[in-house]
Amino acid sequence: MKKIRKSFDFSDFLCSIKMKLLLGKWGIMMLILLGLPCITLAQKQKVTINVKDVDVQIVFKQIKEQTNLNFVYNADQLKVMKSVTLNVRDVSVDAALAKLFEGTPFEYKFEMQSIVIKKKTERVGNEKMVLSGLVTDKNGDPLPGVAILLKGSTVGTATDMDGNFKFMIPKENNVVLVFSFIGMKRQEVAVKDDKPLRVELEEDATELDEVVSYGYYNVDKRHMTSSVTSLKMDDIMMPGVRSVDQMLEGRVPGMIFMQNSGQVGAAPKIKIRGTTTVLGSQAPLWVLDGVILSDPVNIDPTSINDLDFVNLLGNAISGINPDDIDKIDVLKDASATAIYGPRASNGVIVITTKKGKVGAPSVSYSLTGTFRQRPRYTDRAVNVMNSMERIDVSRELIDRRLKIGSLNSWVGYEAAAQDLYNGVIDHDEFTRRVADMETCNTDWFGILLQNSFSHNHSLSLSGGTDHIRYYTSIGYSNENGNIRKESNDRYTGMAKINVNYDKFTMQFSMSGNMQKKEYTPSEVNLMGYAYNTSRTVRAYDEAGDLWFYQRHEGNDSKNYDQPFSIINERDNTYDRIETDQLNLTMALGYRILPSLKADVQFSYNTSHTDKETYFGADTWYAARLRKFSLITGGINEDQTELVTGGELRLDNTKNENYNLRGQLTFTRFLDKNDEHQITASAIGEVSSAKYGGSRIVHRGYIPDRGLFFDKIPIELVNIGTTTFKKLRYPKYYTWMESDDARGTLKDNLTRKVGLILTASYSYKDSYILNANMRIDGSNKFGDASNERLLPIWSVSGRWNLHENVLKNSNWVNTLALKLSYGWQGNMSAQDSPRLVIQKKGTNTFFNEYYSLIDKYPNPNLRWEKTSTYNVDLEFAMFRNKLRGSFGYYYRYTKDAFLEKKVSMVNGVENYTVNAGNIRNQGFEFTFNFTPINTMLNQAAVSGRKRGFVWRLDPNFGSVFNQLIDKVKPRNKPLQDEIKYTDYLTGKVYLAGRPVNTFYSYKFKGLNPENGSPMFYNTDRYVMEGDQEVDMGEGYNNMDKEEVFRTVMTRSGCREPFLQGGISNYFGWRNLGLSINLAYSIGAKIRMFKMYPTPGNIAGPEKNLRREFTKRWQRPGDEVYTNVPGILTGAAWEDANTPWWKDRPFKFSENIWEMYDNSDLRVVSGNYLKLSSASFRYVIPDEFCKKLYLKSAYVSISGTNLFTVCSRKLKGQDPSQSGTTNLINISVRPTYSLQLNVTF
Repeated sequence: MKKIRKSFDFSDFLCSIKMKLLLGKWGIMMLILLGLPCITLAQKQKVTINVKDVDVQIVFKQIKEQTNLNFVYNADQLKVMKSVTLNVRDVSVDAALAKLFEGTPFEYKFEMQSIVIKKKTERVGNEKMVLSGLVTDKNGDPLPGVAILLKGSTVGTATDMDGNFKFMIPKENNVVLVFSFIGMKRQEVAVKDDKPLRVELEEDATELDEVVSYGYYNVDKRHMTSSVTSLKMDDIMMPGVRSVDQMLEGRVPGMIFMQNSGQVGAAPKIKIRGTTTVLGSQAPLWVLDGVILSDPVNIDPTSINDLDFVNLLGNAISGINPDDIDKIDVLKDASATAIYGPRASNGVIVITTKKGKVGAPSVSYSLTGTFRQRPRYTDRAVNVMNSMERIDVSRELIDRRLKIGSLNSWVGYEAAAQDLYNGVIDHDEFTRRVADMETCNTDWFGILLQNSFSHNHSLSLSGGTDHIRYYTSIGYSNENGNIRKESNDRYTGMAKINVNYDKFTMQFSMSGNMQKKEYTPSEVNLMGYAYNTSRTVRAYDEAGDLWFYQRHEGNDSKNYDQPFSIINERDNTYDRIETDQLNLTMALGYRILPSLKADVQFSYNTSHTDKETYFGADTWYAARLRKFSLITGGINEDQTELVTGGELRLDNTKNENYNLRGQLTFTRFLDKNDEHQITASAIGEVSSAKYGGSRIVHRGYIPDRGLFFDKIPIELVNIGTTTFKKLRYPKYYTWMESDDARGTLKDNLTRKVGLILTASYSYKDSYILNANMRIDGSNKFGDASNERLLPIWSVSGRWNLHENVLKNSNWVNTLALKLSYGWQGNMSAQDSPRLVIQKKGTNTFFNEYYSLIDKYPNPNLRWEKTSTYNVDLEFAMFRNKLRGSFGYYYRYTKDAFLEKKVSMVNGVENYTVNAGNIRNQGFEFTFNFTPINTMLNQAAVSGRKRGFVWRLDPNFGSVFNQLIDKVKPRNKPLQDEIKYTDYLTGKVYLAGRPVNTFYSYKFKGLNPENGSPMFYNTDRYVMEGDQEVDMGEGYNNMDKEEVFRTVMTRSGCREPFLQGGISNYFGWRNLGLSINLAYSIGAKIRMFKMYPTPGNIAGPEKNLRREFTKRWQRPGDEVYTNVPGILTGAAWEDANTPWWKDRPFKFSENIWEMYDNSDLRVVSGNYLKLSSASFRYVIPDEFCKKLYLKSAYVSISGTNLFTVCSRKLKGQDPSQSGTTNLINISVRPTYSLQLNVTF
């Protein structure tokens, strides 16, 4: 084991007459009064040592283990002592050291909690001067115990508890001091005069004692055999970004990051090293300070895995304040994640929060103001028509007397033309209306969206002594979205105490947060309305009041009054989500023996989420249910489902978790030379997780009358003029019998018991072997599977070549080879080995209780099993200027869960079986290069930085996944029942293809006669030689899946296979510039739909993509454009009712659906994004002193500043997809100003 030790000579300091005169008798008296108690206490500690012919450093180590005293010395000088023998029992440290150094050229001295060893006769020069100063970290907190060495000598000292130092140095030119401290970068400072120094040390991520957190325990990085990416929070912090998961884009090799919505509070989708399960959740496991976190709401895995699903409810870490986080460790291979059992097959992300530092109390405050820019019609990403372009399309429709598509709303040019033809208006009025509409250009983006300003505040207090450290914080984040009425407020609090006294350790932490989110219900779809509504439609009338128009859905709805204004919908609806979370953790540790430690930890987490969705009585949504007849002037009592008031949906979820863990850790060297070290742990834990809650829908809600629900009496009324009776409002009372109206209760309880065993062996810090095993049982699997218990295990090793083979290399600092193999399992959350009956209420037909089959017995279901191979090469060269790693992994999942169709006679439609195999493999690369670093601390009172530094950190990680079936050939689906839409959306599982592979129709071109789109293999009749063949007959003889693959072609995968980032940091004096790029390669994206509604032309209230201005209009245009023309007559009928529409093998509804889902409208999703840029200025120390501050800095930063992607996207953001009709707001650019001060 390499050790860095320095020697200090205090002889000149003690014997110098000049120094004695400076101190004077009062100074000496003060030193005695202040220092004597600490020195005396240290000297009187008792030790017992019995060694023979060992290195003197072994004695130092035993004294340190028994007293916690540190030794400062020069290892090279101590070599003259060779081996020593010492046999003392229950004597003071002073007595033991006196006997040890008796007859040697060395002497010792107690300095606070350190013992300084030095030569007795060493002297330095004749002419000297007294030098003093202060050493702090980058936050201005003093650092006690920093070793300060006069370069080229053994003369030095150490800082006191307040970070101050003072000692004698030669008074000559070219004097350089070397500052070193555990966890900090070694720094050299040139001294020119005797003015006090102020030195700021930076944290060193490569320091030998750095540890990586596995959650259950920490691992010395030199002994780490696993594939882990460690991130300092200070390095990835992005002002303006409120959750830590959003800061991980481009930071972790092998992590696929996808953010499909720019709404505030929307959680991104994260995958680590591909897909290991199809039906289960593919999200990683989050761990906070060793405690496994659960999502506040247990969303169905099908939704979590859906690439089009937007999660606004939040995930396990959405309530954590990033300012409270110290570092993040991403565990990727089985040797690191096996200890977490089945939940860790998707990787584990371990978060370690901050803890107090030794020293005086320190108060830090951070304020961030953020501006988020809304979309505009002038943006390249908003490629829709203006008013004049939209009127031009409507004019062509009317002038050519073409059949218009579905007319849900009669507005715009079409409405004016209709009034002209019916004599309601004259031609002059018609011309005036059209001219007004052509220049209207309603700014829906300006009306429904906004530029937003958000702010974030964090206040923390930290400090402590050698035995007790504390950290507390409170935070408030106000995040306003670009969609009006959208906000996310978060309140956080945290208190953490760490105690380390003698043989005892204790940690207590309490954290809590409350989140209040407000959105507009997804049914209103403000973003989709802004994109898809014609700019000829007005928002306000001439008087400035809201302008309403009739909006109908369905043929019967045209008889009802359904006035619509999107602003009215926005103002009379809301979707509110409130979540509160509380986490408590208590951990106790006791060192039973020097080599044996016992720990116990108890954690309790609880959360409560209320979701409240409201549609007011004046909304179009309510009018659609109310059925107010335009003919009778009253509510249609036979059809209404909402008699009065509005609708209120209530959904609440409570999550409660506890975990009790006991752990024994044994660490010991097996020989007297400390070459063979063994570490072993046994961990047992009991955990419980419970989700409960309810869901109900109320109608008749009138909040203006005191949160009141109107009463609808049950009445019988006459049928017409007869005396026969009928129930008034029958459809309303039918709805009242539904599950939504009666409400449902939620309850889910999971209890687990686990046993974990770990063992590690190290030889000379060169060869490390590690083994982990965990045993879990699950009652999800029946006796027939014979696999109730699954041992999850891993083995791994590391060879530190720099400790032996390359030990004498001057340019290699670290070179280590790591290998691992592991076996993991996963369970199904929705299956049971036994029959589960769902008891229901009274059946109206039989007039008695009835039941349904909820879970069909599944005794043959087995664990999903994943084996993982991993190899890494870690390196550091040229004095750590060049650092990084190369890695390769291979993961194979067998017995993956898939759904199979079964007869409804069984009471269910789907049945889970072990029928899939998945393969993931990829390469990972990280690189850290510091080409230039001349940054030094100027030896002056100001402490201003001098010099320049440039750091470059690129990384990438590839993920190639493939579904495998040993029976079915490539491209064959693994499901039983498949719809053609599954191929289009990527929800079909194909043998030999990645998950989320999707297909598209094969675009052939435009029909030269009418401009309709044509597609390969879709013609009814084709010529084969001289014979005409009916393709319908051929398709009848084929499986419909074969037909789908005949008319479609594989477009690619919706997920990228390669992602990474490039980080740059430039520092000059007190200025710092960070630039972070993120890139993604391999994904394919479907463009926004040209025809979002059935029919070739949308209704007059709908806008169209600007591409439609280049549509086919006359024969010959097909040479220059691929945008279909406007069809009429028989061509329009054929396009909307194609010959295959009523066939069993139907592969589309119409040709417009085929055009939107054709390969013509599939483009590359590759992008290079400037994810963040930050410019920071550190306030000079002399100015901070005037303001009574320890440190301060200001920064200007931006996120998502620009994206380079395919031009074929025509401005569409790569995060957006045309696979769904719901258009999400893209991730928006933000600009932030931050102030951080420390008192």
